[in-house]
Amino acid sequence: MADSSAGGSGFFAYYRQYARSGVHAASAAALTAIGLWASFTGNRSFILLAIAVYVLPPIFLYLTGEGERVPSVVNEDTSMGDDPDRSNARSDETHDSEDNHDHSDGQVDRSEADATAERRTADDSSALGSPSATSTTDRRDDEEHIEDEANDPVSESNDSERDGDDRDGDESAEPDWTEIDTPTDRSLLDVIAADEGAYAVGEGGVVLAHNEDEWTVALDDGPTANGNVLRGVDATDGGGAVWFAGDSGVLGRYADGTLTDHSAPEDQTSTWEDVAVTGDADEEQVYLVNGSGELLRGSYEDGTVSWGGIEKPGSGSSISSIAFVDSDRGHLCDTNQSVYETTDGGESFDRVGIEDANAAFTDIAASTAETLVTADDGSLFRHDGAVWTRLRPSEDALAAVALAGETGFAAGDGGAVYERMDGGWEAVETPTDADLWGIAIGSERVVAVGAGGIVVEQ
Repeated sequence: MADSSAGGSGFFAYYRQYARSGVHAASAAALTAIGLWASFTGNRSFILLAIAVYVLPPIFLYLTGEGERVPSVVNEDTSMGDDPDRSNARSDETHDSEDNHDHSDGQVDRSEADATAERRTADDSSALGSPSATSTTDRRDDEEHIEDEANDPVSESNDSERDGDDRDGDESAEPDWTEIDTPTDRSLLDVIAADEGAYAVGEGGVVLAHNEDEWTVALDDGPTANGNVLRGVDATDGGGAVWFAGDSGVLGRYADGTLTDHSAPEDQTSTWEDVAVTGDADEEQVYLVNGSGELLRGSYEDGTVSWGGIEKPGSGSSISSIAFVDSDRGHLCDTNQSVYETTDGGESFDRVGIEDANAAFTDIAASTAETLVTADDGSLFRHDGAVWTRLRPSEDALAAVALAGETGFAAGDGGAVYERMDGGWEAVETPTDADLWGIAIGSERVVAVGAGGIVVEQ
């Protein structure tokens, strides 16, 4: 809890915690009872008493510091201090409609998006909802399990968070991260590492390709040559074909050095926030999601795409990311703290979490064993098929996550990269402080991309 010198933002952060406490519940009940008595007797002095009973306790507790010992009504672990107030988070909610983008030159003002997205503030030890039955999986004593709307238990673990500064110092055991020269200074928003190389996309419609030992410009101004921002990229099994999508409905396919423009499918010109691809080249399935919470599925064969109708898997909130494990099982997440799963190739989606996350989800990755979701408050959520666990690798926004077997990486603001080690997530040192917005794990390298055309590799 912030002390009285912390200013207004400290009090409001404290009050959000106080509002869930037993003291708040008691003062609210007293306010109601005295208010009713004042109405019954007509004595206005009781009205003043009712207001005092409700207003004075939080002010007194905040100024004296006693609020740190106020018990919560949601079984919070009050033994741990509050996180610092977080602000200016990057939020994909700024892309809810095409009007949120300036398409004139294909550039995105990321600083404006950051300034408009208020960072949610949460105590590391807080639960995500009401208590529930204990999970069948092993957990630490300070983890809390609750039920979300999808009847999935949720836990919160602080021990899974590790600070990179506390590592053994044996850096020789870990491959170094290296900043790579690239032929662009335009921000890169997503990256995919395929068997035949890596591809990154970003502002101005730029597509970079990594072949042999260098990055080259595969496409300078997008599939329509209008310089529309490209926000998502994915590849077919084996990497034979690469798809990328972005603003104004742009969509392109790149295979064997040839670009094919498939923009505005089904006359849709809204911003595609992400793209996912399954299957082998020349018989792939393509999935597009946008800021209106819509999904468009298509089947590619003989140079053309057969598109289905527009669908809404969720409530209509902006879908920030979509990813598939195989041709049947996939996941998507939105900016309204929801995760959806399909087991029939996108024919239907079921909500699988996450209640009371209180953050906008930014990226999703999955394997046959687990699902990982990053959020704009620095949280990383893990689902093992039964339980959602909230981890706290970062105090700043996480924008991207990648998963390959037991190997996992997450990236975010200020050049931050976190690697899963020994069951936890540790900060690893990178040679940049630029914001990172995409990360991918390949067979030969891990690649992260971000602001100003930055590319770092491990």
